Amino acid sequence: MKPNQLHAFVAVVEQMSIRAAARVLGLSQPAVTKIVRELEREVGAPLVERSVKGVRLTEFGQAFAPRARLLLADMQRARDEIAQIRDGATGSVSMAVSASFALTVLPAAFKDFHTRLPAVDVQFSEAVLPWMLARLRDGYLDFAVAHVVPGTLDAQFEALELFPVQLVVGMRDRHPLRGARSLHDLYGGEWILPGDDHGGGDSVSPLFTPLGLPPPARIIQGQSVTVALGLVGHMDLIGLFVEPLVKLTFKRHGIRRIDVVETLPVLNVCVVRRRGQLPTPAAQHFIECIQRASAAAMAG
Repeated sequence: MKPNQLHAFVAVVEQMSIRAAARVLGLSQPAVTKIVRELEREVGAPLVERSVKGVRLTEFGQAFAPRARLLLADMQRARDEIAQIRDGATGSVSMAVSASFALTVLPAAFKDFHTRLPAVDVQFSEAVLPWMLARLRDGYLDFAVAHVVPGTLDAQFEALELFPVQLVVGMRDRHPLRGARSLHDLYGGEWILPGDDHGGGDSVSPLFTPLGLPPPARIIQGQSVTVALGLVGHMDLIGLFVEPLVKLTFKRHGIRRIDVVETLPVLNVCVVRRRGQLPTPAAQHFIECIQRASAAAMAG
């Protein structure tokens, strides 16, 4: 199984077109077709089918696609590690972080890292946990820093705990339910939650299950905490946020914290990695900088 075969197959998967994949790869369409057919012979199963409507993956292709991405990512990570050992403080690190971590601990951690290893390229993404896990699973990220509900992380991932954060309820200053002091009183409201639980229940169920209630009927979901803050500040929506955002952003968006009588869940801020994936020297160094910055933030 050769890298050029994996690159060609992944390009076809991402473009869902032989012509578009050839354009991305800088090859001719017959060349891309030939390379994919060689890969199919090697794995012993058809991966791609062509029709008048374009390209579709067979069941074998659908199963192999995430493996192909992961193989390419691990090959790149291996090349980076060799280069870092050979050339010293060079290479790249790719990570995703939560919005609150980006605004609090990350600046000090990155300053520490960049001072020590200025030649390392760092790629940041700001995201919520489901997106991070998908990218970790496909091998696109070295690690992520996310808020994790204790005991809920899939076994294919491992987490290094940094510090706990409290969940809080927030709504705009003129929300009709601004005087509420119980989740029972907020139950009938419309909620907005970061995440991509298409059914909407999993993100908020830890709040209402202890009360014997199903998730509220009206839940809006999105992948951006920034969007949630903006909408909660301008509409009659109820948001669920982590406590560091209260001081950092609530006043600016016209949002007030609602202190309810119920005990809200505590999340752990964790460095999350794909289980068994060894970090490159640069990635490991960044994780250590994050641990130091987190400890300093908690001590302060």
